[in-house]
Amino acid sequence: MTDWNLFLIVDAEPEEISSTPPDRVVALQGRRLLPLPDNGYQLLLAWVAGPRRVVRTPAPPHPDSDVVDAFVNSYLVEAGAPPRPGGFHWYLDLPADVEPADVWRLVDGGSERGSQVDLRLVRQAMERGVDTLYHRA
Repeated sequence: MTDWNLFLIVDAEPEEISSTPPDRVVALQGRRLLPLPDNGYQLLLAWVAGPRRVVRTPAPPHPDSDVVDAFVNSYLVEAGAPPRPGGFHWYLDLPADVEPADVWRLVDGGSERGSQVDLRLVRQAMERGVDTLYHRA
């Protein structure tokens, strides 16, 4: 995959299923989805999961979007992914019987807090976790 433009844009408002952060879940066009806030780590997960498992919806302009875009995109580039387009909310498909905590546990690279982080290793851990998440028996 080489382009964020392959990710489906859905021009609809998701319906809240569970609104308790960080376990928020929404429904959109019959899909059960995990919202991915606009930060580098969670959007790296969107990139790794790919356009078959992630959708986006238009987001209203935000006064700090230039600052957020710079931080998010620098994280993505350091992890080996291209910068993502701004102006969207991103959502990851949740397989049946999978909760948000399961997703975060699977993609966690096991880095210790405060230690130097190699974002390429973070990406590799995410790739393994996504593979496990979507290829469970």
